[in-house]
Amino acid sequence: MKRIMLIIGISCFLFSPVFGKEESIFEKSLVRGSDLHLSRAVQPHSYFDSVGQKSAVLGSENGNAEVWIYPYKVLQNFQLYFLIEDENEIIEGKDVAQRIDVYPHQTIIHYVHSSFKVEEVFFTPLKEAGVVILLSVETIKPLSLVASFTPELKPMWPAGLGGQYSYWDSEKRYFVISEGTRKNVALVGSPSGERFSSGPAHALPEGDMKVKIPIDPEEAKRTFFPIFISASHAGRKQADDTYARLGKDLKELYQEKYQHMERLLNDQLFVRTPDKSLNMAFQWAKVAVDNAFVCNPQLGCGLVAGYGLSGRSERPGFAWYFGGDTFFNSWAINSYGSFDVTRQGLTLLRDNQREDGKIMHELSQGAGFIPWFEEYPYGFYHAETSPYYIVSLYDYLNCSGDLQFLNDSWTSLKKAYQYVLSADTDGDGLMENTVAGLAALELGAFLKNTKSDIYLSAISVEAHRAFSEVALLMKDEAFSRTASRTYNKALKALGDKFWIEDDKKYAHAITVEDKPLTETTVWPFMPLFFRQVPQARADHQLDLFASSEMSTDWGVRSLSPRSSYYDPLNYNYGTVWPFLTGYTCLSEYNYGRALSGFSHLMSLAHNTFIDALGFCPELLSGEFFTPLETSVPHQVFSSSPVITCLVRGLLGLKGNTLKKEIEFKPSFPGRWESVEVRNFRTGRDVFHFTLRCSESGWVLEVEPQAYTPYLLHFSPCLGFGTRVISVAVNGEQKEFSTEENKGSVRCLLSLEINGKTQVEIKTENSVLLDLPPHFPRLGDQTSSLKIIRTEYSQGQLRILVEGWGGKEYGISLITSRLIASVSGAEVEDEGELKKTLKVNVSGGKGAYSRKEIIIRFQQP
Repeated sequence: MKRIMLIIGISCFLFSPVFGKEESIFEKSLVRGSDLHLSRAVQPHSYFDSVGQKSAVLGSENGNAEVWIYPYKVLQNFQLYFLIEDENEIIEGKDVAQRIDVYPHQTIIHYVHSSFKVEEVFFTPLKEAGVVILLSVETIKPLSLVASFTPELKPMWPAGLGGQYSYWDSEKRYFVISEGTRKNVALVGSPSGERFSSGPAHALPEGDMKVKIPIDPEEAKRTFFPIFISASHAGRKQADDTYARLGKDLKELYQEKYQHMERLLNDQLFVRTPDKSLNMAFQWAKVAVDNAFVCNPQLGCGLVAGYGLSGRSERPGFAWYFGGDTFFNSWAINSYGSFDVTRQGLTLLRDNQREDGKIMHELSQGAGFIPWFEEYPYGFYHAETSPYYIVSLYDYLNCSGDLQFLNDSWTSLKKAYQYVLSADTDGDGLMENTVAGLAALELGAFLKNTKSDIYLSAISVEAHRAFSEVALLMKDEAFSRTASRTYNKALKALGDKFWIEDDKKYAHAITVEDKPLTETTVWPFMPLFFRQVPQARADHQLDLFASSEMSTDWGVRSLSPRSSYYDPLNYNYGTVWPFLTGYTCLSEYNYGRALSGFSHLMSLAHNTFIDALGFCPELLSGEFFTPLETSVPHQVFSSSPVITCLVRGLLGLKGNTLKKEIEFKPSFPGRWESVEVRNFRTGRDVFHFTLRCSESGWVLEVEPQAYTPYLLHFSPCLGFGTRVISVAVNGEQKEFSTEENKGSVRCLLSLEINGKTQVEIKTENSVLLDLPPHFPRLGDQTSSLKIIRTEYSQGQLRILVEGWGGKEYGISLITSRLIASVSGAEVEDEGELKKTLKVNVSGGKGAYSRKEIIIRFQQP
C-alpha cells in the first residue's frame, strides 16, 4: 500500500509563503463547543464523520480516517503517530485514543499518554472544497506529531483516473497529488511543515514521506497546529486558492459552519417534550438530514443518501444523489422548515429527468467523468421515483407556498405524470413493476413473480391525487379532472386487488398471474401512510404490525419470521429498516394507534445513540439488537423519520401555505404534561405553540409571526371515554365537536389565528394510558410488551397485549375514575390519579403470548 507520512510539530509563528511572512497564530480560543454534544470512551471500530457541503472526513473512532473532497477520494488511512524525541519512541495514535466528542460542527478525538495529551479536531467548512484538521498539544517532553496517509485522488465509483503522481512543494509546504492532465489536483500540507524523506515526482510514492517539526511545550499550550487539504477539478490554481483560504479565513469559515448549525438547531423547528432523549434525537436528526445536502462542482447541489467508510473502494456509504431518498427525506426537511434544501434537491432530479419523463433513481458523484446515464444501468432502474416526484413536489408546494417553483416545474411534472400513466398497461391506474422497474425490493425470490408491489401501487395512487391538485393550481381543469377520475379508479383497484379478506391483511404484491402475493411484509404500510384504506382494514393491518411477529424492540421487520424466506440478516427479507419503521409509525398515528406509534418513534430515536454518535444506521438484524456489519452508519433515511414521526405523527402538525391553514392533531403519552413547539414554518410565516395537558383538560397557546391570518384546525387526543365540558378561545366560549375512534376521543375545533391566542379545553372522565419506552441493549432480543389494540365502550376499557412468557410489565393508567374491577392485570395505586397495571404474561419462557386486559370503571 502506498503511503505518505507527515511528521508535524508546533511553533509560535507559522512561516509559509501561502499564508504570509508572519501568519497570525491559530489560537485555541477558535474552537468552541455547543449545547448539542455527545461523548464517550473511544470504540475503536465505531464510525464518526465531519461533513460539509463539498467535503467529508469519514473515520473510525481510533483516529483512522479517509478524506473526500467531491468528487474525489483524496486520501485514506489518515492517522496520527507521536514521536517522543528523548526516547526515540513512536506511539501509534490508535493505541492512545481515549475519548471522542461529537458536535454538529466538528468532531474531536482525544489522545492521552503519560507524557502528552493531544486533541484532534476534524472540521469541514460549510461551503469550501477543503478539510481542516486542528491539533492541540500539551506535552512535558519534546514531541513531534506524525500524520500518515495514503494518497488516492480517485473519483467516486464507478469512474476512474490514471497516472496519479505526488510530490512535495517545499515553497508552499504541501503535497501535490495530481494526474497526467493536471486538471484534477489535491493539496495536503501544513504551514510549518518540512519534508523529512524523499519520493518520486512522477508517481505516487511506495514509501512514507515525512515532515518533522519539534514541539515547544510552552507555545503548544495556546496554539493549534493545522493540516489543510483542498482539491479541484479545474487545476492547481483553484486548489491553491482554496488551500490559502482555509488558512487565512479559518476563523470566518469556522464561524460560518458553527452559526449554520446553531440556526438549524434553534431557529428552525424546535420541539421540547418531557422526554430528553427524544428531544436530543430530534436535534441530531436535523443535523443528520442537513448533512445530506451536497454540492458537486460538476453536477450541482442535491441530497445524498448517507455516509460510511469506503475502505479500498470508492463507495463512501451512499454519499451520492438518490431520488427516492430525496423524496422520503423531504418530508422531514419540509417539516422543520428548510424549504430551500428541498427545492434544490428536487431541482437536481428535475434537471436529470429522462426524455420519456422518468425521474432518476441515483447519480454517482463520479458521473461527471463518465457517460453515467447512457452506459450504466443504475440511473433509472427504480419505478417509484416518477410518482414520488409528483407527490414530493406537491408536499413541498403545500409547506412552502412556492408557486414559482411549480410554474418552473410544470412541464417536468406533466412528463413525469405521462410516464406514470405509461407504466399502467391494464388500465387500473396502478403502475406496474414489470414496466417501470424495481420499487419495494431490489433482490430476491419475490421479484420474478411481481407485477405490481403495494409500495409502487400506493405511491402511484397518491400521484394521481397530487397531480390533480397541482393541475388545478396551473388552471388546467381538464387535466385535473382526468387525473381525479384516474385516482378514484386506482384507489378502488388498490383495495380490490390487494386486500386478502381471509387473512385480514394487504398483499405484498400482485403477481404476473394477477393473484395476490400473500407473504406478510411491512410494505402494506404505504397505503396507510397515504390514508388510502378504510379504518376497519387498517385496524387489522396495524394489529399485525404492532405484534411481536413483525415488531422488534428496535423497529419493524421487513418480512414475517413465519415466512420460509425469512432471514434476519437478509437485506430485503427479514432485517429491520428504520425508514420502514418510520412509514409504519406514521401509519399508526394516521389511524389512531398512538401507543404503538409512540413505541416505534422511541425505537427510532434510540438508534441515534447506539452506533455512530448522533446518526442512525441503515439497517439492523431482525433477531438481535445490533446493526448489520454491512450497514451504512450515517444513513439519512434512518434519521429523518425521527423528525417526520415526531412532527407529523406525534404532534400531527402540518401547514398548508396556499390555503393558509394549519392542522394540529397531537396524540401524547398519558404521562406528558407539557410540550413546546417553536419556529414552525409554513411559507414565510412562523408559529410558536405551547401545550399543557392533564386528565382534566388542555391549554394551547399560539404565538404567530405571520403576514396574514391562518385557520388552525386543532384536534387533540383527549383519552378514552372523555367528555368535553367546554372550549374557550381567549376566554370566550367556542363551539366544538368530538369524534371517537374505538372510544378514544378527539375534540375538534377550527379557529382563526390573527395574534396571540389561547385555547382552553375542559374535560372530565378521561382515561389516559402510557406504556413506558423500552430501550434494549446491544445484543438483546425482543422482549418488550406490545400493545396490539385498545378499545373503550360503555365504561369498559379493553387492552390487547403480547408479552414475553413469565415476564412482568407495567402500563400506566391516569384517571380520576374509580375502577370497579380488572381482569388480566393487577392494579397498584400510585397517587390520586396515577395507577399501574401489573401485567404477567403466561406461556412458556422464550416466546410471546397474547393476553387481554379488561378494566371496568364505575359509572361517573
